[in-house]
Amino acid sequence: MLSPSSASDVLRRFDHFNDSVLGAISVDYAERTLPHIQITLTCQDDDADEPTWRSCRIDFHNVREFRIEQRANSTQSVISFGIAITIEGGITFVDFDCLGDTERTVEQVRSSDFYIGAERVDFSVI
Repeated sequence: MLSPSSASDVLRRFDHFNDSVLGAISVDYAERTLPHIQITLTCQDDDADEPTWRSCRIDFHNVREFRIEQRANSTQSVISFGIAITIEGGITFVDFDCLGDTERTVEQVRSSDFYIGAERVDFSVI
């Protein structure tokens, strides 16, 4: 589970997911009171001895709010300027469209075209 300290370690290790490639998004409403969203990214691991790309998964449990906007004529999606993580009121907000501004308020996150706010966020390298 991402906490303020583990979130900073993950962001440092993967350079805020700068230039990561979005592989998959799934939104699951089945058998849950709140949705579960899973995102898979290919990202560069700065802790590796040499440049290494890894597949990473971010699981959002008990999603309270989200926005995912698809831009026209997209063939792939690159997280060009990294992600921001903001934790407030027991909700972890991940902003995939922060434009390099990694210190975001909840209001700024909510103005983003691609963000998710969930009660629990898990991160794994797959």
